[in-house]
Amino acid sequence: MWLIDFFSNCWHVVSGWFIYLWQYISPILLFLNEYKLLLIIISVSSILLSIIGCTALITFLPSDYFTESKQGKHINSLFLRVVISTSKNLIGGILVILGLLLSVPGIPGQGLLTIFAGIILSDFPGKKKLARKIIQKKAVYFAANKIRQQFKRSPLILD
Repeated sequence: MWLIDFFSNCWHVVSGWFIYLWQYISPILLFLNEYKLLLIIISVSSILLSIIGCTALITFLPSDYFTESKQGKHINSLFLRVVISTSKNLIGGILVILGLLLSVPGIPGQGLLTIFAGIILSDFPGKKKLARKIIQKKAVYFAANKIRQQFKRSPLILD
């Protein structure tokens, strides 16, 4: 008898959560249904911005960026360094989130390259190692070098 009471109480708690969650999700679903054209415009523009941004980043990336010996340039001004670092991390984070959204099935786009661009822009420990792992994927490496070849840039060098 106690087992039936336990499952009954669990059902009431879980169904209460679903009702509570539905109260918050249903207005969002109505909004999305009402503004399909807006969602299409946002989706298409994000795809275009992703393509243009990733192409520019891959094109202007130094060919030896992924080698162990590559050292970054340091800015002497503390204020300028903080502003640039904050801006790069903010844009990089937005690109990673956008790339994750573009990776969701049903939403068109090139999510992996957008995530890759966001990782390259941002600054965090282990960034170079993670970027090297991503660029070593055959599809990403060939796509990046094909883009660089179209803009007459030398291919990326890997260790």
